[in-house]
Amino acid sequence: MADTQPLEHVLETAAEEAEGEKVSVGDLLDLYSHRSFGPIFLLLGLLTVVPPLGGIPGLPAAVGVVILLFSLQMIFGAEHIWLPDFIEKLSIKKDKIETANEKSKGVLKFIDQLITERLEWATSGPAKYVAAILVSVMALAMIPLELVPFAVAIPGTAICMVGVALLARDGALMLLAYALSAIAIGVLVVFSPLGSWLGF
Repeated sequence: MADTQPLEHVLETAAEEAEGEKVSVGDLLDLYSHRSFGPIFLLLGLLTVVPPLGGIPGLPAAVGVVILLFSLQMIFGAEHIWLPDFIEKLSIKKDKIETANEKSKGVLKFIDQLITERLEWATSGPAKYVAAILVSVMALAMIPLELVPFAVAIPGTAICMVGVALLARDGALMLLAYALSAIAIGVLVVFSPLGSWLGF
């Protein structure tokens, strides 16, 4: 059955279930049993969108690399998520996740109320592989967009939408993620160093 309330408790759960004062990528994999790409895309995307996490220097680029490794595995049909040990050990202080959770809980709860199962063709079958390609492109976009103030939130939000759409089988949200991704690519071309390389 689809999860129609995937947002409200995702950061809270990540902070509460992890042991110690830091939350590692490996902790997140253990939390979601190495099985589901949807919650991982959602949680990692939120790390680049919700303050104060998204403002930590270097975090969006690092998260983009991790997301890319996940999405490539999804493209090639992996049933279990795998990461090298040094990436699994990357961590964020638990108190920063708790702060992000407090700041975002009300907004995320409101968004949950808008989510429902619809247009399931956009979240199943071949569409899932297209979504994985989309996430890969957005993950790559995070790296140069970190140099543009607040711009990394656009691909981060698109990745969150893909994660939620996969969890809730909400095809309308998936289509919205495609539209937001087009905006992210436009910002990447015009405002990032890529734009000057291409003569914009």
